[in-house]
Amino acid sequence: MLVSAVTLFVPSLLSAQSQDVPKYEVFGGYSWYHPGGSVPPTVVGSVTVNGSTVPDFEKGWAGQFAYNLNHWAGIAVDVNGHYGDFGNAHSVSGGPQFRWRGERFSPFAEALLGWQRFGPKLYPDQNTATFILGGGVDYSLTPRFSIRPIQFDYVNSYYTAVSVQGATNTFNGVRLQAGVVWKLGLPQAETRASASCMADPTAIEAGVPVKISVTPAGFSPKRILSYSYASTGGRVAGTAAANSTVDTTGVAPGNYTVTAKVTDNGRGSHQQTASCQAAFSVNERPKHPPVLSVTAYPASVTSGDSSAITVTGSSPDNRPLRYNCTASAGRLTGNGPAYSLDTAGVPEGGVGVDCTVSDDRNLSAFASTSVKVSVPPPAPVAKDFGLIEFMHDAKRPARVDNEAKGELDRYADALASAPDVKGVIVGYATASEDGATKGRRTPQLAAQRAVDTKDYVSREKGIDPTRVEARTGSGDGQKAELWIVPAGATFPATDTTVVDESKVKAVPRGVLPPRKAAHRKAHRKALKKTPKK
Repeated sequence: MLVSAVTLFVPSLLSAQSQDVPKYEVFGGYSWYHPGGSVPPTVVGSVTVNGSTVPDFEKGWAGQFAYNLNHWAGIAVDVNGHYGDFGNAHSVSGGPQFRWRGERFSPFAEALLGWQRFGPKLYPDQNTATFILGGGVDYSLTPRFSIRPIQFDYVNSYYTAVSVQGATNTFNGVRLQAGVVWKLGLPQAETRASASCMADPTAIEAGVPVKISVTPAGFSPKRILSYSYASTGGRVAGTAAANSTVDTTGVAPGNYTVTAKVTDNGRGSHQQTASCQAAFSVNERPKHPPVLSVTAYPASVTSGDSSAITVTGSSPDNRPLRYNCTASAGRLTGNGPAYSLDTAGVPEGGVGVDCTVSDDRNLSAFASTSVKVSVPPPAPVAKDFGLIEFMHDAKRPARVDNEAKGELDRYADALASAPDVKGVIVGYATASEDGATKGRRTPQLAAQRAVDTKDYVSREKGIDPTRVEARTGSGDGQKAELWIVPAGATFPATDTTVVDESKVKAVPRGVLPPRKAAHRKAHRKALKKTPKK
């Protein structure tokens, strides 16, 4: 219950300390008491009474009188009574009380010593010493009235009227209270202080002094007043009195404000302050705006190049100047009269450059220029046309078969239709194929496939062999990749090698593998030896 109350009230405890502290505070309300102890068995007359834990007293009243020594400390006198079927308990105690006074909430803590009379119905009454430690929070409704939603106290006492000689039956009790608080002896409200300011004259030329007069009101006649001044323009002299002067030498034309603050010599919450303002203006002399011109060199660039922007400004009144330029596209860098326009990534068209020059009086001039940007056509790039495979003739693994002819015919047509393009054929072989030919004079299959493919395109389709380049690739596969390289483009030769065609010769499509050729040769020889019939 106490934790919930603290959670509810803590955010509001951060408000400012209250200015008004009552001399006395009187609390009255409900009180619930849990004694936190037990009584021993005893004999009353001829009747034996069993011992038991003392039950809670749910009916009770509470009262407290507090005398405040200052805004945070005071002396509290506490009285209360509690009743139930078991009996009753009354106590009177007193001690220090400490408070934190907020705008609305006022939490407090207290430590009290006193006397408690405990009267169980079947036991003799007993007067004992009691110690109370706890606290609560008050919520202010008006300057003279508050409510106390919660007060939580630890109550220590004892009951030994029927205890064994020398035994102490300690009560460790808990007390919860709630009620209302009346605040008495509030300090008399002080009149609200104020001040008025006047400037004379209110419109001047630079260099003419301005007199500031301050008239305070509502301050106690017994207090000593002090003055302070602050001006948005010029220098204030004579700041310790109700009259001062503003020196306007060198002040630029414009409107200015003087703020005066009056403070009395009261202490703490009794100190009063008031402030006021007076305005004056400095007349403006005739002035001429600056002059500006902007040029770009070169005025036409290719996208990605830079153009120098020169900004030329001057002031007829010899005032200091500041420049600011922006571009509609690209990246403009620099300051003052010199800038650079970077056109990287700018599309075809014009880039506008707008510039402003301003003097220290905020007079300005505007000028602009433009830079024409042209974008060259994109550079040509090599294109992957397709590929053919060599997986169908195990005895002639580099032969261009009929299935590959269709793709190569289309490739040859593409080369023939654009005489300025070149072709690149990249042959590949698997790792097992390369291992099978290692150490022999037989050329590598990747190179042979590239050369045989080129031979088909050149010999059977009529493409100039100088327009086709044979290469080998480092990848794994039974294939040859077909590339088209337009004029001005370069082949992305990563992981490929040009075939030395002086060492790798093309094998025509009709040539048989070595074993079949040898077999046919032996057959023809046998036919010649056979006698004719």
